Amino acid sequence: MSSVRSGLIRVWTVSIAAAASAVPHEEAYGVLGPAERERYARFRRGGDRMRYLAVHHVYRTVLGQALGVDPADVGFRRFCARCGDDGHGKPVPFAPDGTTLSASLSHSAAYALIAVGDADVPVGVDIERVRAGMDWSRIPCVQGGRNTHGFEQWTRAEALVKAAGTGLSRTPPRYTGHVFGTWRAARVPGSGHEWFVRSVRSPDGYAASVACGRADARVTVVPWRP
Repeated sequence: MSSVRSGLIRVWTVSIAAAASAVPHEEAYGVLGPAERERYARFRRGGDRMRYLAVHHVYRTVLGQALGVDPADVGFRRFCARCGDDGHGKPVPFAPDGTTLSASLSHSAAYALIAVGDADVPVGVDIERVRAGMDWSRIPCVQGGRNTHGFEQWTRAEALVKAAGTGLSRTPPRYTGHVFGTWRAARVPGSGHEWFVRSVRSPDGYAASVACGRADARVTVVPWRP
């Protein structure tokens, strides 16, 4: 049975170094699916392979716990919100019995963020390491951003398009001006629905946001532990 309660979005902050040291390489590799193994093999640098393997092992572990199945038994279907095709687009995790969840994964530098909600609560999450000297002038989703504020705006836009499953376009999400508690309402190009986004607690030196399709969704943020 799923451990995710209706209307609740659980967000895990993952230290990639801790994830990499939590299990042997062979065990982590063993839970990956064919597409993930192909992606893993394309990385040329050992550090990139390590990060990918560590993050996706934890992702499958979290999804397996939420679905009540072994991490290796988690499958992924794809659905494109723009064209309606199921061969590409946002991956949707599912169990062998057909149970689905909404989930999102993001990683930057030393940390990853995983968000999981019920199938009827589409979610998107994004985390970015704050870097000095960023030129935001050509980034349409950031207006007047400096340092941390610019990255906060960037993560909100990324989280919104991940939740909507549309991908980032030249036309950024547009805020409607409606506020529901900590959620800000927005319209996402390519989607006919209203979406909601908020910042979430992140490690020092990072910015992070979560977006979803419900203004009444509750969010919990916890550190991932092996």
